[in-house]
Amino acid sequence: MNHDSVQVILEREPSSSSPLLVEGFPGIGLVGNIASQYMVHELEMTYIGAMNSRFFPPLAVLLGGVVNMPVRIYEKGDLVVITSDIPIHPLACYDVGREVVKWAKSINAREMVCLAGIYLMTEERRVFGAVSSEKMLERIEKGTEVFQLGTISGISGSIMNECRVNDLPATCLLGETVSENPDPRAAAAAIDALNGIYDLKVNTAKLIERAEEIELQMHQLAEQVRTSASEEMTGKEFPMYG
Repeated sequence: MNHDSVQVILEREPSSSSPLLVEGFPGIGLVGNIASQYMVHELEMTYIGAMNSRFFPPLAVLLGGVVNMPVRIYEKGDLVVITSDIPIHPLACYDVGREVVKWAKSINAREMVCLAGIYLMTEERRVFGAVSSEKMLERIEKGTEVFQLGTISGISGSIMNECRVNDLPATCLLGETVSENPDPRAAAAAIDALNGIYDLKVNTAKLIERAEEIELQMHQLAEQVRTSASEEMTGKEFPMYG
């Protein structure tokens, strides 16, 4: 990949001089995707830009009839959220993760938060936490179960690694889900943990109330993305889905 493989395209710079940056890419249970999009709508955040890559599937997302890019950036106050409607292929995770952290450093983000899911065979709705440095552990011990041993896969894992290498404080919150199906309840649990650690006030009541509706919407969108990627990338050197 060349240095132009991933770009951040802004309509305007973030207004905060030291924002908290939260990312939510699709993964297990679509926890990050659901949580980040819910935060954007619940907090009525303002669109400020997008990320683009020649390795993203060729699609535009329609929101209220208006074309949008699939990876978008929003802000409100000192909170900036990156939300995505598309998963990131493992071969692209390094480049995308590096660009996210490079941009985070350029806007003087004080901390990075990755929202993701973890697949376990229980329905306890726990949230597991991991951090980029040992000195941050105490802060997550009250609101999460510390993820003592294991791996964080995909784009969130790449971002956490980049944060550690670049000395950017980072936390990963993994909502427990019982399957790979869209899980708004796990997303709500992740947001509640985020609220507790960072003193945010994102009310998750609507997310719980609309859980079944959101599950269906997210499943349909995931199928559309999968179909588009399969049709466009079959047989090419860099498939979006293996």
